[in-house]
Formats: sequence, C-alpha cells, structure tokens
Amino acid sequence: MGRNLQHLFQGGFKNLNGIDINPSAVALMKKTFPEMASKANIRNAPVEDVIKRFGAAQFDLIYTMAVLEHIHSDSEWIFAEMGRATGNLVITIEDERGRSSLHIPRDYQRHFEPLGMEQVEMIDCAGIEGLGPDFAARVFRKT
Repeated sequence: MGRNLQHLFQGGFKNLNGIDINPSAVALMKKTFPEMASKANIRNAPVEDVIKRFGAAQFDLIYTMAVLEHIHSDSEWIFAEMGRATGNLVITIEDERGRSSLHIPRDYQRHFEPLGMEQVEMIDCAGIEGLGPDFAARVFRKT
C-alpha cells in the first residue's frame, strides 16, 4: 500500500485513504514515507471490517493492486461495496490466473460489470516487470 499511495501523493493527490490488514506493512509505510503517511487516512484492519462504513460515492477512485486476489470467496460482497463507495472509477491490477491456498483467480470484468460498472480499459501486464502474464490491469467506470 505504501509505495502505491506515495506515487499518488507525489502526483498531487492529497486526500488519500488506505486499508491494509498487515500491521508490519503499515509500520513500514509510516517509516518509509512519513510525510504521506501523516496526511493519509490509513485503516489497519481487514477490508471486510471497514468498507461498509464508507459513504456512497465517498471516493472518486478506488484502486487495488494485488489485493482482491486474496479475498476469500465468502467475502466477494466487497466488490459491490467498492462499486457503492466510488463515485466514478475502480482500478484493479490483480493476478487473475494464479492459484494457491491464499490466492483466488478471478476475471474482475465478470464481477464488476453486473454491479453497474463498465470496463473501459484492460491491459495485459505480461510485459511489465514485477507483474507478469497472470496480471491484468482493468479500469471500470460507474454507469
């Protein structure tokens, strides 16, 4: 979460929010990016415990990278909550093919479009260093 929020912060975005279940990752973010971390609203909790508290269209954009692939099938209801909480866009960069005990492959277009989100862009991340052929970047716009 920290590096992604830092890039947004450096790009001029100032009203940043983040959710991370890992307390060590949050501590590292605060140590590595103290200025951004002091201004961002960070919640150290499972997304399932936090997302329903957000208002409808509270955020202009919801962005995930290598997060949703770890959401258990019993918690797929959070996709609808993401659609509710965004006023405009959801961007996902996720491994959609890998499978393990902690990883569930999904086609996010099939999950978000029935929720009133139109996929407006999809990029195969095969040529992007650090991601690879199982990753896809998708942009969904609220219709």
